[in-house]
Amino acid sequence: MSKQPLYPHAPKSRQPKFPHVTGQQTGSLLPQVTIEGGELVPSQYRDLVRFVDEPIPGYSLMTLPAGEAEAGEKKIDAVMRQLKGGVEGIQDSYQFRLFLTTMAKFHDYSIGNQILIMIQREDATHVAGFNTWKDLGRWVKGGEKGIAILAPVMPPRPTCPKCSAKIPGGARYCPVCGASIGAEVEVEAPRFFKVVYVFDLNQTEGKPLPEFEVPVLTGEVNEKLFAGLLDLMKAKSVPMSFESEPYLDPAIKGRYSPTTGIWVRPEEPRAQQLKTLTHESAHYYTEGVFHIPRQDAETIAESAAYVVGAHYGFDTGVRSFPYVALWARDKKVLDKNLEAIRKVATTILEDLEK
Repeated sequence: MSKQPLYPHAPKSRQPKFPHVTGQQTGSLLPQVTIEGGELVPSQYRDLVRFVDEPIPGYSLMTLPAGEAEAGEKKIDAVMRQLKGGVEGIQDSYQFRLFLTTMAKFHDYSIGNQILIMIQREDATHVAGFNTWKDLGRWVKGGEKGIAILAPVMPPRPTCPKCSAKIPGGARYCPVCGASIGAEVEVEAPRFFKVVYVFDLNQTEGKPLPEFEVPVLTGEVNEKLFAGLLDLMKAKSVPMSFESEPYLDPAIKGRYSPTTGIWVRPEEPRAQQLKTLTHESAHYYTEGVFHIPRQDAETIAESAAYVVGAHYGFDTGVRSFPYVALWARDKKVLDKNLEAIRKVATTILEDLEK
């Protein structure tokens, strides 16, 4: 799988190639859009996905057989149960937890340090210090030159008069013994910086990093659903485009924006186009109709797209389950959003039937 772009609207020649730029950081530079494929995936989870080309050994991104509704259960409830079980199966796997643990070791860098990384090593993808690479079972190759960045040296933190524990900024009480500190501890800016060195993945060798795949969808296509979604978005006055945009990273399958509407990559297999169209249509409902908070919109949109597809016999589980697992990360996140998923999916299905 090719790596995700950091600035999806910029020509490829101008896209920065350093890691760890989140949607929040770029929001002041470009309009926020939701990209099927993960533009807004948090940086510590998004970057490693670039290196995937095969499923994890011993781990299947299964497509569950069509679920049968139990006695007194609606069809949509059976599909929701199927979705929940598929995602939790991934979240419970040892390999997925290892993947998340590994990604947590890669830190976000300030904009200034990202620029320094880009200037010194334009092709950088995973950047970490010498000891972090060692913890991950990798070692810096002999003769490799470190990437110089600036580490802030923070002023000494005040200590508790009772137990001598350091007090974090903004605290009024000691986090160790609970003693009152009095006035709220002010957060001071760093007084000076020191140069430290980090190394990119390509400068190291050793144990491979855990991989995770969100595969391109292929196979049978439900043309009735395809045509129905196009008609529905037209009726909702949502602009639609299948124009080729070759300067975008191939990992971007589509996007939704309240101003420009829905774009679907035309070079993808028909099944992937339908999957993307369903996902981006769901984004229209999550953000444009129900005004669901952005941090939850991706989990809800992908899950609702799976439910809608399953209703029409179009099974996207092989892509949707790992995609939702990456966004939810924790079972509580999916559980929290189940009602919203049901609401969005039900609304789309009712509108398609009109």
